[in-house]
Amino acid sequence: MVTMAVRIRRRSLLTVLGAVVLVMAGAILLGGHPAAASVFLRRTAEVKCAAPEDGAAWLREQGWEVEAVPAGQMEVLVPAVFDQIYESYNDIQKAQGFDISRYKGETVTKYTYLVKNYPQEQDGVAANLLVYQGRIIGADLCSLELGGFLKGAKSD
Repeated sequence: MVTMAVRIRRRSLLTVLGAVVLVMAGAILLGGHPAAASVFLRRTAEVKCAAPEDGAAWLREQGWEVEAVPAGQMEVLVPAVFDQIYESYNDIQKAQGFDISRYKGETVTKYTYLVKNYPQEQDGVAANLLVYQGRIIGADLCSLELGGFLKGAKSD
């Protein structure tokens, strides 16, 4: 009779298990469900915005005509706990690949640009960008008309 003893360190076992999970997740995302992979990749993409001009350039890439200098700039505190309004706003952000819930309790910069080419809006439309540490973390278009619309700024 032959007896073998195998000694596995906990750290090695966890490393191997972590690698297996990553490989399986990659196979599922990239192999089995291409649509899920594109959503995953879109959500993890970062949009750099080191200066207000970068934000204006990103908005132009989305098809919106704006000035390089924002009409407004202010510091905004993202609440630590979201109410229904913030949850709804974050749903708009998630649909475009952003997620402001990652920044709960953080102070972010909000740049507001006036959009010149939004069709059929008499009172005008503003584009708002939320920027945290040089990255765009949220973007929206809103009507300046009382009771107007609010929607994502990113083109599909």
